[in-house]
Amino acid sequence: MDPQYLQTLRYKLQKRFRRLNSIRSPFYHYATVCFWQFLTSHPAFVGIIDDLLAREPSAPEEAQKILRDRQALAAGSEIQAAAIGACVIRACVTSEARMPELDVAAVYGREQHHDDTLRRFTEVFAEPLYEYVDEQLDERGAILAVLRNYKHKVEWFQRAKLYESWKTDTQRGEKTLALHLYEYLHDQGIRFFIEPSSVSGEADLVGAQQSDEPLIADAKIFNPDKRKRIDYLAKGFKQLYTYCADYNENVGYLIVFNTSDTELRLLLEGETHGTPYAVLNNKTIFFIVIDIFLHAGSASKRGTVHAHELKLSKLVATVEEGMTKEKPSHRLP
Repeated sequence: MDPQYLQTLRYKLQKRFRRLNSIRSPFYHYATVCFWQFLTSHPAFVGIIDDLLAREPSAPEEAQKILRDRQALAAGSEIQAAAIGACVIRACVTSEARMPELDVAAVYGREQHHDDTLRRFTEVFAEPLYEYVDEQLDERGAILAVLRNYKHKVEWFQRAKLYESWKTDTQRGEKTLALHLYEYLHDQGIRFFIEPSSVSGEADLVGAQQSDEPLIADAKIFNPDKRKRIDYLAKGFKQLYTYCADYNENVGYLIVFNTSDTELRLLLEGETHGTPYAVLNNKTIFFIVIDIFLHAGSASKRGTVHAHELKLSKLVATVEEGMTKEKPSHRLP
């Protein structure tokens, strides 16, 4: 991302957290609401939080142990603390209670003064989330926001250019589109290595980023007329899942360029801020579908559109089939 933009975001984030950290009890809940609304109003922060919760799928359940069962849990890692903090703050913001943060913080010990108890809420929940988001602005945590922005940029401004580049050489079209994506990621300050096999055209996987956590992403074409059908995407999912397992990474990204007039419907486990995702064995794969086909008219004037559906059951079956061939005795839970 642009350094000046990141600096501005960081300044605004620090300003909101300082206010939350200094507010007194009568207005603390309002400050918490404002803090959460700020985090969920900026695409970069939204992408980081979505990515965070995908990496810690147990966080909502752990948060419920605190909120509902009144258990004073201690997070096992900084990322877990940040994820639990996000879930607890979100629950407090949507709560109808007058001061839910006070009740939650009291689980960890009630002080003589409300302000001291609320300070514990800040330390246990808000501060880990704030520090994680702040750190991830310079790391790979913002990748989901970057990919969402790439999708919008391509569909709004570069659709014709990319479609023509693919159509000119459909045999290497997937490679051409993948390299366009990688160039965009590089321009956004996301540093990574592309595996040598990818450069030679054998695969389109972004193998490892120059950080402690690898970036697992792949670009695929969807075009039934060119034999790039649902099965092809399912195999791409299996490849990502396998690489996530190999790198011990919880999150991967499948970028799908739709070069046909056929609609691709993703019937997966869930969707966050318009981005579908599938979860399998604690591995979360986000699907970013980019439509670059040059439609003759607007969506409202196209009439009935033929659609292909990609279901979670298909993805699971493809992964299980591959694992069965490699290790007949092993099945996914």
